Amino acid sequence: MLNDNSEFVKSMENATLRMIQEAAENMKKACLVVERDAKKNCPVDQGILRASMQHDVSVTTAEIVGTVSNGSEYAPYVHQGTGIYAKDGNGRKTPWKYEVKKGKYKGWHITKGQKPQPFLDKAKLDNKNKILKILAGE
Repeated sequence: MLNDNSEFVKSMENATLRMIQEAAENMKKACLVVERDAKKNCPVDQGILRASMQHDVSVTTAEIVGTVSNGSEYAPYVHQGTGIYAKDGNGRKTPWKYEVKKGKYKGWHITKGQKPQPFLDKAKLDNKNKILKILAGE
């Protein structure tokens, strides 16, 4: 005699779905914590860098991935630095000249580069314990 276990199977499927939804929601909360601090840490001139901060959570059958990023064209240069100051030595090794055509910085300038301002890395590292607690559901 076979027992009908369809109610049990349905119950397990629903519980699994709720756990996945909760984990995805926790990932979103963790991303928002990092995004908030990255916005606080990023340098501001006209606010474009801060306004370009974004997060995304993707859920597949294999994993839940949270990403905090910046869509600004110049964000990598601010975050990683340029020239002799570039992180991991990935910049130019000699100074260079550039011209600003108009505005308050109009004219020719010589630079060695810009020091890194790793606002995303700082936000991630500063919040590591908080992120772990959020992901654990605490």
